Amino acid sequence: MKNKIIDYQGFIITFLAPIFLILLVTQNISAQQIISGEINKTYQLTLNDGSVISGRLLLITEKEVIISSATIGEIRLQKENIKSMTPVLEINHKTAEIWFDNPNPSKYLLGNSAIPMEKHTGYYQNTWIFVNSFSYAFTGNISLAGGFEIISAMAAGEGPFAFYINPKVSFKLADNFYAGGNILYANTLRTLEDFGGLATLNAFATYGNKNNNLTGAVGFGWADGEFSSKPLLTISGMVRASKRIAFVTENWIVPGINDTSADTYSYYGIFSYGIRFLGEKTSIDLAFINNPDIASEIIIGIPWLDFVINF
Repeated sequence: MKNKIIDYQGFIITFLAPIFLILLVTQNISAQQIISGEINKTYQLTLNDGSVISGRLLLITEKEVIISSATIGEIRLQKENIKSMTPVLEINHKTAEIWFDNPNPSKYLLGNSAIPMEKHTGYYQNTWIFVNSFSYAFTGNISLAGGFEIISAMAAGEGPFAFYINPKVSFKLADNFYAGGNILYANTLRTLEDFGGLATLNAFATYGNKNNNLTGAVGFGWADGEFSSKPLLTISGMVRASKRIAFVTENWIVPGINDTSADTYSYYGIFSYGIRFLGEKTSIDLAFINNPDIASEIIIGIPWLDFVINF
């Protein structure tokens, strides 16, 4: 028994001690990262008690960080009390206050902007309670979204159980310019007569930043084993008016068939307008989808409601 105890002690010394040493070194590195910063740049500091202070970095000493707040003035903070120190994007640095990052810059109502999601981030979206969607960024350029409706589950198991998947690739090509593409595929788990699924292949470009941007997209639909000969066009935009309010619009120019035998097409438009309420990790859209045909029945358009939670 004594020999076994000695063996256990040897195991702890040999294998666990290096692990504790690595953890200790990692903590020291993290502490150094927390207090690093560029003089005269604006930072948001989160303290150990959860409070948040923003200001221009004036000085970093061995024991403290000194910043200048627009509302409070010069503030001296002990390093040991600082949990994190994050640079504030120029677009969020306002004269009267510091805005938090837009929690939902990569999506409008239905379609995407070309602004990529940050690596290893994601969101959950719920639309009108019945449609649930998820998205996750595997890299800084590649993300995958998918969703399903729950109305079928409420129909005694007789519904089609519709779902969709939506992989996306996007890149920043220059300051305020992004480009990308995605594939949207929708189908049902329960086979429906004369329905084998739908898909669109889309390319899009975005000009602007996470707060204010404009996106143009072109897509070709796929059904019954072949692509459409005419494209679907969309023009979307977002304007952040304040810290917690943004305006969103998404507009579709859809090809319609005039004469099947003659293979002639005409386009008709559908537009939307809405307000987006912003939180640090959430957003809520209240919008309306409209065109002349819809307005003849519902003058303000069909209401759209969704909320997004980031993770």
